[in-house]
Amino acid sequence: MVSRREYAHQLAEMSLSHIDRAIAFLYYYRETQQFEERTASALASDLFEENFPKPNVTNLKTALTKSNFTVKGKQTGSFRLDVRKIAQLAEKYDALFKAKVIKVGDSVIPVHWVANTRPYLEKMVHQINGCYEYNFLDGCAVLSRRLMESLIIDVYARDKRQHEIQDNGVFIPLEKLIKYISADTKVTLGRNSHQTMNAIKQLGDTAAHDRTYITPPVDINDLKTRYRRLISELLDKAGIK
Repeated sequence: MVSRREYAHQLAEMSLSHIDRAIAFLYYYRETQQFEERTASALASDLFEENFPKPNVTNLKTALTKSNFTVKGKQTGSFRLDVRKIAQLAEKYDALFKAKVIKVGDSVIPVHWVANTRPYLEKMVHQINGCYEYNFLDGCAVLSRRLMESLIIDVYARDKRQHEIQDNGVFIPLEKLIKYISADTKVTLGRNSHQTMNAIKQLGDTAAHDRTYITPPVDINDLKTRYRRLISELLDKAGIK
């Protein structure tokens, strides 16, 4: 992934207005998971730090408010990208990242479940589906385990209960996370969710740590429907879906 400075140097070769550059920076931050949203003042400073002329903050804020590419962020005065415009921005700026973006479908997890939620969830779902479709099944198994673990943590973060699943400020291992959420009377999961979580953990652990075993399609396919149902459930409990 290119640095912001390298990205800015490539933007400088394009004929862009202040607002175009600000939106391009928002796209960079989204893709690199640095920020989900940014204020006009912060974007003006960011551009100036990369040796662009500093925009007038008031004018930039007005332009961002009127832009079809942005929506209001969660923080006062902040802006984020409109998810409906991401594909259009990708066509314009993805080449600057020097990485080919692979188009994938909804083979494991429907993309729209996490669209415009959190970049790390969007990227994990994209990679899980991509690994499955291109037959990188060890990667699919490991990432499926990781997504499940992240969402269990998100369930507790939603209600500011993350301290319950931490030990000295560090999140407890997945095995303990599964036991904790399965026994938690404040989180109602499906009857078979506990078994599914353990099965996904075992699948991911084997793919990551077994020296000779290569994950075959049947291992993924046998769990795919149950896994999809589990992820839908966790997204709901985390207030994300």
